[in-house]
Amino acid sequence: MVAARPQEADRLVARPPRDVAFYLVYGPDTGLVSERARTIAAAFADPADPFALVRIEAGELTANPTRLADEAYALSMFSSRRAILLRDGGRTDLAGRFKALFRQPPTDTAVVVEAGDLKKSNPLRVLFEQEKGAYAIPCFADDERSIGALIDDEVAAAGLAIAPEARALLISLLGGDRLMTRGEVRKLCLYAHGAGSIALTDVEALIGDSSTFAVDELIDAAAGGLPPALVEGLAKARAEGVDAGQIAGAALRHFMLLDELRAAVENGVNPADAVNGARPPVFFKRKGKVEAAIGLWPPARLARAIVVLGEAARDARLSPALSADIVGETLLTLARAAEQASRRRR
Repeated sequence: MVAARPQEADRLVARPPRDVAFYLVYGPDTGLVSERARTIAAAFADPADPFALVRIEAGELTANPTRLADEAYALSMFSSRRAILLRDGGRTDLAGRFKALFRQPPTDTAVVVEAGDLKKSNPLRVLFEQEKGAYAIPCFADDERSIGALIDDEVAAAGLAIAPEARALLISLLGGDRLMTRGEVRKLCLYAHGAGSIALTDVEALIGDSSTFAVDELIDAAAGGLPPALVEGLAKARAEGVDAGQIAGAALRHFMLLDELRAAVENGVNPADAVNGARPPVFFKRKGKVEAAIGLWPPARLARAIVVLGEAARDARLSPALSADIVGETLLTLARAAEQASRRRR
C-alpha cells in the first residue's frame, strides 16, 4: 500500500485492519512513533495472554537471523492473535528479512516496526510503501491544532476544563515529542485535580516556570554557535534538576521551527518577517537570536540536526541515567557546527 496520509494515521492506528499483517511506523517525532507502534501492536495482541506480544530489538537479529520469522510463524497456545513489536535502531538491514515475510504473510501474527526518521529512499520504507499487504505510517511533529486536540482530550478525560489563555500558553510550550507532550499535560491535570479548571497560573507554575526560560537560553546557545554559553546553561540545568528529555524535546521543536523559517527565507521572505510570522510566536526577547540562527543553518544541516535531536530524545528516554550526557553532547555537537558556520560568515 502507499504511505498512509497524515490525516489517515490516527484512524489507522485506532482501528488497524485485521487483514493487514505488517505496519511500519516512522518519523522524526520519536514519542509519537513509539505511542502509535505500541497502540497498533496492542490492538492485535490478546491482553489476557502475556505471551501474545513479543518485543524484539533489531540488533538481536544479527546474532539470531531467524528469530523474526520464527516468532512470526509461531503458534500461540493461549490466544488466536499475536503481535511482534520490532524496534529498528537504524543499524540493521531489515528489508531483506521482510521480503521473505511478505511472500508468505503470517496468518495470526501482526508485525509492527518502530523506526526513526526514514528518508524516502530508505529500503525498508520503500518496501513497505510498495507492498499491498503493509502500511507505512509517518509520524511528524504535532502542530498547534493537534497539540490543542491532545490537550482537550486529556483535560476532558481528567474531568477538568482549561482557561483559553492557559490553553494558548500550553500549546506554545509543548510539541516535538508526543509522549513528552502527553506526559506534561497529564502532570498538569494531576496538579489541578480538584480545582475543576486549569488556570493560566497553573501552567506558569508547573510548566512555564523559570526552567523553561533557562532551557530556551541553552537552546539558543546551541543554535547560535555559542559552546561556552551552552556549557554554562547545561550545568545550570543539571544543578536545577531540569529533565534532559524536556531539553531534547524543546531543542527538537526549535530546530523544526528553524527549518520552517529557513524554508520561508529560501523562498524570498525577509528573515525578520519570517520570525515575526512564526507560529507559535517567538518570544520577543529571542527574536534576534532566532533570526541570527537562521543564517547559520542551511536546509541540509537543519534536516540532519532534526534527525540527530530525534535520536537523542529517544535515547534519553530509553536510558534515563545517561540522558543528561546524551542530550548535552548532542547539543554541544550542534553548537560547534553553528560556531564553525559563524566563523565562515565573518
